[in-house]
Amino acid sequence: MNVLVALALLAGCIAQVQNAISPQPTSVGTLTCREIVGNCDATCGDPLCVRNCTSQGTAEAQTQHTAVVDCAQRNACTDEACVRAHCAAEAEACEGAPLPPPPPPAQ
Repeated sequence: MNVLVALALLAGCIAQVQNAISPQPTSVGTLTCREIVGNCDATCGDPLCVRNCTSQGTAEAQTQHTAVVDCAQRNACTDEACVRAHCAAEAEACEGAPLPPPPPPAQ
């Protein structure tokens, strides 16, 4: 019985540590995943900052952003080249459809 109590306590401690390291968003924002990366992630200098950017997105964007960040973390990525090499599907889902080309200059 003591082993079960110890395991339950350990599981609770692990959950608390995971939440401190990778907090779940507590609100829903208005940004797309692409906008989270461009407007927030780009200004971050550490992984916790990047995780905190997630809450600025819509529910769909939060799911996409979390997938990219989790994949990057699993693969120890610290730059875009690594993310593109190891997390291509997640990055593409985050980026969404390619932006249309700018209109030609007026003549």
